[in-house]
Amino acid sequence: MSCKHVISCTIVTLILLFIVIGIPIIIYEAVVKPKDPKFTLEHASITGFNLSSDGHLTSFFDVIIKANNPNHKLKLKYTSVRISIFKNKQKLGEDALDNFTQRKKNVTMLRSEAVALNVKLKESSRFDFRFESGNGYLDFDVFLTASLNGNSLEVNCKHAIVNVASPRITNNSNSGNNNGGNFRRVGCSVLIYNDDA
Repeated sequence: MSCKHVISCTIVTLILLFIVIGIPIIIYEAVVKPKDPKFTLEHASITGFNLSSDGHLTSFFDVIIKANNPNHKLKLKYTSVRISIFKNKQKLGEDALDNFTQRKKNVTMLRSEAVALNVKLKESSRFDFRFESGNGYLDFDVFLTASLNGNSLEVNCKHAIVNVASPRITNNSNSGNNNGGNFRRVGCSVLIYNDDA
């Protein structure tokens, strides 16, 4: 058997292997394999911001998260949906949302109105809020948790930065409505895991 014949047979065998094994894998990855949903924080605003001299915070957080189901064949069922507001890993407020099912290739907007009611801030959170509010903005994190098709879902939207109506907010002050027109969309990280694993 000549060298050319061996090379030709090898090439033909590799092509056949690719057709038999590679193409089904590519089709599965592109069409069948479930894709994780994608999330973005589309809007955030704060009203009634009040930071007392002894470090107690009262504030109303209005946030909208966009949930995008990119799957062609898979519905997503969300239960036990909660949205929490954090500052320096300290939870400021939480809001429970209704369960919902997201159709394939669907976008759903989730709105939360979490409230921080006389929350005693840790020293780091207190310092940062005072500094930021004095400069006309506030920075916080939005965290969504849910059960997604029986698995646990965690969505983390870091650094939601909102301008505040007053250029300077001091202790015991109460701002009016924030103008959310300057808010920039925030991309969110997604973690899905099985509690049994």
